Amino acid sequence: YGRTLQLPDESLLMTWEDYPPEPPTVYFPIYRSTDGGATWSEYSRVHDTMNGWGLRYQPFLYQLDQAWGKYAVGTILMAGASVPSDLSQAYIDLYASTDNAKTWQFVSHIAYGKGPETVTNGNAAIWEPYLMSYNGKMICFFSDQRDPAHAQKLVAVTTSDLVTWSADFDVVAYPTYTDRPGMATVAHIESTNQYVMTYEYCGSQQCRAYYKVSSSPLTFASVQGLPIVSNDTSAIAPVGSPYVIWTPHPNRTDGSGLIIMNGASREEVFVNEDTANVSGWKRVNVGQWSSYSRSLRIIQVA
Repeated sequence: YGRTLQLPDESLLMTWEDYPPEPPTVYFPIYRSTDGGATWSEYSRVHDTMNGWGLRYQPFLYQLDQAWGKYAVGTILMAGASVPSDLSQAYIDLYASTDNAKTWQFVSHIAYGKGPETVTNGNAAIWEPYLMSYNGKMICFFSDQRDPAHAQKLVAVTTSDLVTWSADFDVVAYPTYTDRPGMATVAHIESTNQYVMTYEYCGSQQCRAYYKVSSSPLTFASVQGLPIVSNDTSAIAPVGSPYVIWTPHPNRTDGSGLIIMNGASREEVFVNEDTANVSGWKRVNVGQWSSYSRSLRIIQVA
């Protein structure tokens, strides 16, 4: 679950799940690069200062582009799962840094799962937070095993101040109990003002990557999910832990862009035009190994 963030000064931050010997409790390391990712050094550590359990699973970084409550533009957020060593329960917690990731403070509990925090069907676990802002709300998407009607589904919660979060609402939920949609990521297609979400569809679809496109990141539940399959004769379908981004097209000046996604089973990325046509996914070799929950980022280098 490696995740990155690029700051306005073009430095890069990186974090991931990390497992030093316990005790002491686990934490999320923050590493920093000032040379476009060529070299990295440890910069800070995000410790669980609220529950005393440790910050264990699926960290995610986000920088505020507007003020939220008492948190100013430029504040860096970290969402991740706080879980004790016996995996008996979990919070998805939010931390914030107001000094460019040097120090961190607890902000709020986003969600609670009574556990056990395992992928066994029937255990009330929560996983994989993903943050984004939209129309004055901060949204946190996450995977949810707490509903007795679903082994797992995708839900979201919102906040206007980063402290008080709404009740969760469904994002992807299938009628077959053993189906497990998870690992949501979302990108804004700026040229069309649409939003694309990718997720893995475990259970009956064996964790194949699916996607949805909606006019709002709050209305994915009303949109049918579609499988991602390459448009060549091989018809390759990426499987597991997809991740999606959007970037302006490098060879055009008309405002159009490219949707780029990947899945754990393939070394290539899958690229589509802004229309996100189901037959538009092209495989592109980027010279990298496949990886579980491999994230994507277009970085700016002076």
